[in-house]
Amino acid sequence: MVISSEMKDDMFIRTIGANLFDSDFEDGENDSEDDLLESEFEFSCEDKTICDVLKTKTVTIQHKTCTSRDLVGLQVWRGAFLLADFILHNAARFNGKNVIELASGVGLTSIVAGLIANKVLATDVDRENILSLLRSNVNKNNHRKNIKVAEFDFFWDEYSQSLTEEIETSDIILAADVVYIEAVTKHFIKTLLNILKLGNKNKEVYIAVEKRREASPGGQIIAPMFSYFHQCLHQDLHKTVINDRSTVIVEELQIDFPQYFVYTRVPELTLWKIHIKNL
Repeated sequence: MVISSEMKDDMFIRTIGANLFDSDFEDGENDSEDDLLESEFEFSCEDKTICDVLKTKTVTIQHKTCTSRDLVGLQVWRGAFLLADFILHNAARFNGKNVIELASGVGLTSIVAGLIANKVLATDVDRENILSLLRSNVNKNNHRKNIKVAEFDFFWDEYSQSLTEEIETSDIILAADVVYIEAVTKHFIKTLLNILKLGNKNKEVYIAVEKRREASPGGQIIAPMFSYFHQCLHQDLHKTVINDRSTVIVEELQIDFPQYFVYTRVPELTLWKIHIKNL
């Protein structure tokens, strides 16, 4: 099955010009799964306190516009832009912090975090060229030399010493559009719980997820993957007691903050915060 990110439509609309039909490609040739596209994503900056900190207002990313399901991390997804907007709007919250992004994909959110945070660890699975492309994109945009790339698989039960140390000293965990099959969602939630148990008890987790709808066999409009994610959040995370002294709190955040990147911020986009509260 070939899957295309919704950003493919956004990028098409954004690049429409007088030469729309002047192409050297045969029909369908530019939709190949094997093609890498390089895009420059510019963002606005109206807050002088943010502008003075940033070294650039452009993120250059290599990515694909369609892939198989197991390689969706090679595409750009709207959840990454929503998280990037959230970071830029909350620069004071990220300034000086140690950040880890889970399932970083092509790295857009990690790169934006790196413009403000103390350091960022961008992680993903080592499957085909996901990790190598992430590393390449980070190298292109690592203006402050504070972003590292590492392998991290939600299906792991144990972590290396170096990864454990990164988790223990982290302040903020990020993840965008990681919900696409139940098995991944289940182990993602397990991973979040493991991370919250390690080190800094003031960790904050921010997750951007798009509620992708589809028609059921009976004709009803449903969002099965989002529903399963929502169920796991509240059954396996929310109010879970950690070390008999604290509990996990899950809350949905409003997404009415300013938009810095150009993309379609659809109402199906959701943003979640997870943190620990002392009993």
